[in-house]
Amino acid sequence: MKLPFKSLVLLLLLLGAAFTAGLVAFYSMTRQRLEDEALLRQLLRAKEIAFLLKPGIAYTGLVAESTAAVVAPVRDAAEVERLLQALLTSAPSEAIHGLGVWFEPSAFPGDGPAPAPYAHRVEPGKAAVVVSDAREAQREEPREQRWYQQALKGQGAPVFPEPHQVQDSIYRVHARALTEASGRLVGVIAVDVFIPQIHGLLQQANPPNGEELLYVTTPGGRLFAHAGQEPLLAWVRQQGRPVKSLGELTLADALQYEARQTPGPRHTTDVEVGESGWTVHISSAEASLFASLERFRLAILLLGVAVWAVLLAVPFLVHRTLRVRQLSFALEERRRLHGILVRSEHRLREVLETSLDAVVAVDAQQRISDWNAQAERLFGWTKEEAVGRPAFEVLLGPELQRLLERGGAVTSHQRICTTARRRDGEALPVELSTTVVQCGGLPVRYLFLADITERHRAEEERSRLLAQVQQRGAELQATIDNMVDSVVVSDGVGRITFVNKAGRQFFGEVGSEGVQVTDSDLEQRGVRLGGERVARLEEMPLRRALRGNVVVDADLSFPSPERRRTLHLRANAAPIRDEHGRITGAVSVARDVTEMVELDHLKDEFVRVAAHELKTPVAIMKSYAQLALKSEPTPATYRKMLDAINRGADRIDRIVRELLDVSQLHLGQLKLTEEPLDLRELAEETVANMAAQSTQHRFSVQPGDAVIIRGDRGRLRQVLVVLLDNAMRYSPSGGRVDVRLALHEREVEVCVSDEGIGIPHERQARLFERFYRAHSGTPHDRGGMGVGLYISREIIFHHGGTMRVSSEEGKGSTFCFSVPYSSQREPEPLHS
Repeated sequence: MKLPFKSLVLLLLLLGAAFTAGLVAFYSMTRQRLEDEALLRQLLRAKEIAFLLKPGIAYTGLVAESTAAVVAPVRDAAEVERLLQALLTSAPSEAIHGLGVWFEPSAFPGDGPAPAPYAHRVEPGKAAVVVSDAREAQREEPREQRWYQQALKGQGAPVFPEPHQVQDSIYRVHARALTEASGRLVGVIAVDVFIPQIHGLLQQANPPNGEELLYVTTPGGRLFAHAGQEPLLAWVRQQGRPVKSLGELTLADALQYEARQTPGPRHTTDVEVGESGWTVHISSAEASLFASLERFRLAILLLGVAVWAVLLAVPFLVHRTLRVRQLSFALEERRRLHGILVRSEHRLREVLETSLDAVVAVDAQQRISDWNAQAERLFGWTKEEAVGRPAFEVLLGPELQRLLERGGAVTSHQRICTTARRRDGEALPVELSTTVVQCGGLPVRYLFLADITERHRAEEERSRLLAQVQQRGAELQATIDNMVDSVVVSDGVGRITFVNKAGRQFFGEVGSEGVQVTDSDLEQRGVRLGGERVARLEEMPLRRALRGNVVVDADLSFPSPERRRTLHLRANAAPIRDEHGRITGAVSVARDVTEMVELDHLKDEFVRVAAHELKTPVAIMKSYAQLALKSEPTPATYRKMLDAINRGADRIDRIVRELLDVSQLHLGQLKLTEEPLDLRELAEETVANMAAQSTQHRFSVQPGDAVIIRGDRGRLRQVLVVLLDNAMRYSPSGGRVDVRLALHEREVEVCVSDEGIGIPHERQARLFERFYRAHSGTPHDRGGMGVGLYISREIIFHHGGTMRVSSEEGKGSTFCFSVPYSSQREPEPLHS
């Protein structure tokens, strides 16, 4: 096809115009993006400065909160000054300069003026602190100032008043009302910072070329800091305004200064600093801000000129070679079409020969005209033997013959299952699809046959396995339904998907399949966790398992109207995960432990009743024995018997008290009397009493100052007696028994160490269990019920402390307990 030269030129011009239009559109789109990018960089710079300023302002709030918490209850002026000085000393010198409290007259009794202490640093950046009267620094009544009124209106919330000049350099940036716990107004707290630090921050962030200016304004629109502070003040003074500091200028003055000093347009971005009302302004020359946009415009212009130069040169280069190219193209096209035809035939043959299906072509006379390699392997006939034979004689059975003779019974692209025949006569299950192709005006039917013998076997195996799975599922269902324990399964959102028979009996309608339990359901049923409080839904074992936890032995209880008793369950739960480890549900198994719990309560009640019943006869026996010992004269033989009776009564009385303590602890009825006491004095007194009973052991109490705590004196003495008695009992050859008291930040630790036989490592974990004796069944068994350490640990636990043991067999043991410690004695009661 010939292309006229004029048409080519016109086409190139159209292409050039289209390219130019596209280039202009691209420039417009990219220009907007570059402008947005430059403005975004400017905004990020402003946000960066605001981010640097925000922690300092936030820190003033923390200092104000700390000052309010410390100073509010204090009414001594000297103590307030000391506290202010300590708070200011601990604050960073580069952030906080001054800290003052202006008290209301009603906060201090008397007719004199209310104190107004103010602590400030001697020099900027120095740690030295001076305390002075805030009235002298203020030199005017603070209650008449606007910042004071704003702080009162804030009612304890922070306010950020306008800067207040103090000694030409201090600005107040944070104020808040100071109130007591009752809500009564005490005064106002104010926190001051240095402007030079903020000015230095702006100077550091400001580029030296002056193309960008950074400054900060207050909520009232006054300048707080400016990167070009000195030139700005000099310019304002040249205008005839006698200003002393930057705080006398406004944002309008800064903008007017920029317009006079820097040529060309500028763009300003504002960012507010947190909730303080401060605003960071960043002003940039547009020539510098959009420099990349100008470079991009120049590059686009050069690209357009280059493209037009190439387009105008192409017609002259193409004109001479156009005819030769057209002739060459026609010849090459013929060669290409011939090659495509040859390759297509070759590919078709390769596809047929490598097909996994047997491919058989049947002509209009029902004879085989083509036969691929898979057909040879499948039916046993070679291609030479099969081609030309009647198709029905070679491979087609009677059923398939009837299908093909009916014509439309098997449509194109439809696959049916039927039976073919091998060379040896064996029937072969196949999957058949067929299509008809016109070849030379005559129809040729192509048959595609796939051996499905393995599929039949797989289907039979699948049916067998499915039946087996169904049988196993029925067995599992019957097993779960007949379990004594309840089984509850939920999906990933907590909706119940399966409940066995025991679960339905336990939970009723609340545990039915498809129900999603709520907190109101638990409250209505009175479900309790651990027998102490009403359980919340998120604490239930099934819900905890949905969060990935494995729950073991969680105790639940709730009243059962059907059984007319409280039902106690012990539940375990675990998450159900898919092959990727994601939690798709949870399962909970609960066992009815009502009988066991009730039996446990009966045992505790029996112990308590038995102990009470034993107290009276033991007391009578002990009283009569002591009375007989005091009677004169008493024969020596009778005295020994009475001593034995007295010791036996003491032993029985101690056992009775321990049984009562165990019963009270288990029933939650142990009561403590809280009073201030000196723990070191109590330890020394107890050790002295125990030392009087044993002459083989050497007792010592580490000396030191008094340790005042709040606790039950009798119960703590009982703990010390148990630890000292064990130290004596399991140190048969005597030795040292040391008592040490160690003071920590919030607790005091008491340790009792001996040089006795020690405790095997594998038995130490159970030392604090009820009725457990570490040396039971060994030559070192000293008797006892094994409840002393259990009672001691529970007493310490009720005091808010902990108990631990460290021991090495053959070298002795150390038992320690810790209780909360108060560093100051309780005030003595006032006497009238």
